[in-house]
Amino acid sequence: MALAPNRHCEVILIDDDEDEFYLLNYALKNYSDHITLHQYRQAQEITHHLETAATLPSLVLVDMHMPVLSGVDLLHFIKSHDGLKNIPVVVWSGDMQPDEVNQCYEAGAASVIMKSTGREQMAESITNLCNYWFVTVHLPIYAKQANC
Repeated sequence: MALAPNRHCEVILIDDDEDEFYLLNYALKNYSDHITLHQYRQAQEITHHLETAATLPSLVLVDMHMPVLSGVDLLHFIKSHDGLKNIPVVVWSGDMQPDEVNQCYEAGAASVIMKSTGREQMAESITNLCNYWFVTVHLPIYAKQANC
């Protein structure tokens, strides 16, 4: 499956690891040229962007373990704002305890994914993620029109 040619999706990644951005960007570009990835290195950077953006992202990926504002804190922020709460947020991390996974879902995570260790595994995980979120699922239409 692939993204329909007339659709364009914007994905926001909140992760302080530059290597994760490059791996994810590589996997997304291999999946479709119609997906744009934006990176923020700290969760608090995204809060202002989301509140003031003309369009909202199709999907937000956030690392659970971020300095200052954690993935769960960002989830609470997004899910507490009427104009943002329908944005699907996927939490991903290299290591999470069961109670942290529970906290993510309780805070409104659409899903929790463990980071893959290699390029091929990452590409497969991202293909599965894209097939689900951009082909199978009908994303909500936001008050501010989504890019997907």
